[in-house]
Order: sequence, then C-alpha cells, then structure tokens
Amino acid sequence: MNFRLLLIGFWLLSVSLGAEELVVGGPFAVNVTHDTATIGWVVQNGEVRDANGRLQPVLRGEHMTLNGLKPGETRSYVLPNGTEGSFKVPPTGATSFTAVIFGDTRSRHELHRQIVAAITRWSPDFVLHTGDLVANGLDPEQWPLFFDIEKPLLAQAAFYPALGNHERNSPQFHEFFAITKPYYSFDWGRAHFTVINTDLGTAGRDAAAKEVFWEEQKRWMEDDLVKAQSADFRLVIMHHPPFTAFKKRQSENQEVRALVTLWEQYRVTATFGGHDHNYQHHLVHGVHHIVTGGGGAPLYAVDAPIEGLTLKVESIEHYVRLQVEPGKASVEAVALDGRILDAFEFRPAAANK
Repeated sequence: MNFRLLLIGFWLLSVSLGAEELVVGGPFAVNVTHDTATIGWVVQNGEVRDANGRLQPVLRGEHMTLNGLKPGETRSYVLPNGTEGSFKVPPTGATSFTAVIFGDTRSRHELHRQIVAAITRWSPDFVLHTGDLVANGLDPEQWPLFFDIEKPLLAQAAFYPALGNHERNSPQFHEFFAITKPYYSFDWGRAHFTVINTDLGTAGRDAAAKEVFWEEQKRWMEDDLVKAQSADFRLVIMHHPPFTAFKKRQSENQEVRALVTLWEQYRVTATFGGHDHNYQHHLVHGVHHIVTGGGGAPLYAVDAPIEGLTLKVESIEHYVRLQVEPGKASVEAVALDGRILDAFEFRPAAANK
C-alpha cells in the first residue's frame, strides 16, 4: 500500500486506521450552525485499476455530528485515529468576526499551497470557497491532494464550499462535505450567508431537469433572503459571477445575471463568485459584486472592464478577507505578497433604507 501511494506522485498526510484504511482528507468542520456541526474526514480503502490502467484510490467520506454547541465557543475534537482539529461556533447578535473567501484552487498546486498558508496565518473564524476545488471532481485521485494542501486551514476553521463546474456535480463533493443539496445558508453574528449552485450545466440530465432545479433553487433563495431581512449584511456566495471584465465570458451566465434584480430587491450587500481566475470588483445599484478566482488556477485576463460598473480588476493570485464588527464590514483583496489589491467597506443594510 505504501509503495503504491508513492506512485501517485505527491505526498499524502495519511494515517493508518488498520490493515487497509488510510485517512487521506481532513478532519474538517462543515454544516456548522449555532448549536451543531458535522466533522468530516476522508478514508482510502484500497485501490482499483481503471480502464486506462491507472491505479485509483477508493475513497469514502466519514462523518460524526456534534450537538449541543454554544454560540461563539471554540470547539476542539479528536478523530478515532488521534488526529485533532478545532473550529469556532457561529456567534449570535452584534459581534465581530473574520472570514476568508477564495476559490478556483483546482490547479498549480504550489500556488494553491501558498494561498492556504497565507490564509492560515491570518486565522479566520471560517472560510468560504467559491468553487472549483479540484480540476475534475469525478477523478478520485485529485481529492487527496486537495485535502493535503488544505489540511492546516481546515483543521482550524469551519468550511463552507460552493459547487463549481469543475466538480462536475460529483457525488463525492456531496459525500465528503455532507451536502444534501448544493444550496444552503447560515448566519454568523448579524451577517447572513447564502450559498448557491450556479453550475446549471451539471444540475440535471436534460434541459427540463435543469430548469426544474434552477426554479427550485431560485424559490428557495428568495424565501431565504426574505427571512434574512433583519440581518445587517446579506452575502451571496456562488461560482459563476453575474458580471465579469473577462471579455471572452461576458455573454455567458445569463441565468445568473437574471438573479441580480432579485438580489437588489432583497437588499443583498454583496455577492462573491469565482470561475474567472482573477480579482474583480463591480458596483451595481448599491450591490458589490466580487470575483475571487485567484486560488491557484491559471490566471485569466481582465481585458474588458464594464464602463460605469467596474471599480477594480487585476489578474493575480489572491484571497479576500472579510472583517465584520458591529455597524461595519471591511473587505480586503490580498495578494500573495501581502499587497492590498482593493479595500472597501459597507454598512448594515438597515442603515441604507
């Protein structure tokens, strides 16, 4: 088994569970709410040879549920094999917190590793990923590498991922992160986060099924935003952005663009997408639209800023820091060298009435 692992071509932080099983992912905390959380880890149980003669790991997601959590506490845990982790439970009420939003970590693994190291040093309370965690979610060989790179970050912060097109709507994405539906929401302090699936291309087997999914998700999102109107900040996380300064893609994602009116109606503070491998900041009718796709995938140009909407663009690896305190939220886009690419603030939505 150890000889075969060496043939994979990268080092796995693996812990033996027995004669055949290895932990090749995690631990990590997902589905974290004010009183409950899911602790996950990924186990490899042997290998199989695929049609091309490649040895592929047989992976399985494992989970345990923690109940009775207290808002704002830091909870530590230990897996059966002795691996440790911790996470913060979302606080309630007007309080301060920090988060990081980033995405498109699917390739150029050394840059992905550098991004994770920079984020980990900042010690955010939780992390949001805008999708394209791996290059092909259907390839089991890629998931252990993702978890190896993300290990120090996932061991200390709650993780909330969005589904990207490169996940291919993989069953393993849902299994590993205990996601029953690819759209969900949560509250952290006085902020409300809505995570949706914009990869309509893999949302159903045919056009009719895709339309059913999209309409169901849209109804859910509208209901979710209606219920969140008392929040100071309403933030939407997704993979495909509604606006882009990448000329090649400006005619794409019309279904996502059509959601803008809904977000404006329910006073969304900001949206955060990925898909385009660069940093972008657009401001449309009071709603900030951020593209943060600088997690390691090959960079894309920002060759067509949108007149009257685009505030800042840069083709560079980066992540976005969100710092919230009572009455104010601050956003900074940070390059790998620590340079601040963009910085802005927004006030509670109630103050803008």
